[in-house]
Amino acid sequence: MNRERRNRTENFHRTEAMSSLINQIMFFMLCDRWFCPQEKLTGLYALLFYNVICYLLLYTQRLVYLQDITPIVFVSEHSNIRHLAMTATKVMLEFTRAVTFVITGVFMLLVFGLEQGLEHFNPTWYYIGITALYFTLTERTCQEQIPSLLTYLKCEKFDSLESLWTPVLVRVFSSVASGFMILLVFVCSHEDWILLTAASFINVYMCAKDLDQHWQVLMKERSSIDKYRYASRQELTDNDDVCAVCLQDMSCARVTPCHHMFHGDCLRRCLRERPLCPMCKYVLE
Repeated sequence: MNRERRNRTENFHRTEAMSSLINQIMFFMLCDRWFCPQEKLTGLYALLFYNVICYLLLYTQRLVYLQDITPIVFVSEHSNIRHLAMTATKVMLEFTRAVTFVITGVFMLLVFGLEQGLEHFNPTWYYIGITALYFTLTERTCQEQIPSLLTYLKCEKFDSLESLWTPVLVRVFSSVASGFMILLVFVCSHEDWILLTAASFINVYMCAKDLDQHWQVLMKERSSIDKYRYASRQELTDNDDVCAVCLQDMSCARVTPCHHMFHGDCLRRCLRERPLCPMCKYVLE
């Protein structure tokens, strides 16, 4: 059962990654038509460049936060028995990643660091800024950092549901940005009907359809806590504004009928298990 669920999750991530890549290619091609119509390969070079940079940053982050660098793998947390097959596998994986990291870094220095650079890769700063922002917000690995950023903003509208708001906001941005670029290309050129049609279907229609699904999920999850009012600033101050579920500070909280306060997301997760107050077990209807 767990294997089937894991396989479905992996297939979903592969499909989502492929959909994101096609979306990015379409947007970059639109940017090529508007910013540099004479250099049609600029988008492919830029997409390759951003993916390599993303890989280097993620691998560097992994090394920085890596706590255990030993190649030893144990059977369990409470056992001192070493699993030789797993140990050998881990060593080979780490070695392969290290070699790939070095080769990729050297490739970046040789291609983009030399004076010659790429002969047909001369994007403007506007092109780099727009495409880099779009890539950052639509790349799945980069989207994992967005909920933390939204949490830092401490916006009450998010109601501690930043992980559910992220896909909604990303798809709103993607569809609006793509629609704007399609309009610009349509105004300046009436010959790219195939690209405009494909981009309209993939980057606008499909993105809006996916947006509706994520919006329905967000509204369904919010409906379970909308019946509970927001805590006032005075109430948060008087109760040291700490959530009893996650033990984290609260800048926004929901108040139950039994006068206990929790993060909206923490309360939602608890209600999903049992319709009881996490503190006093009061029945929440």
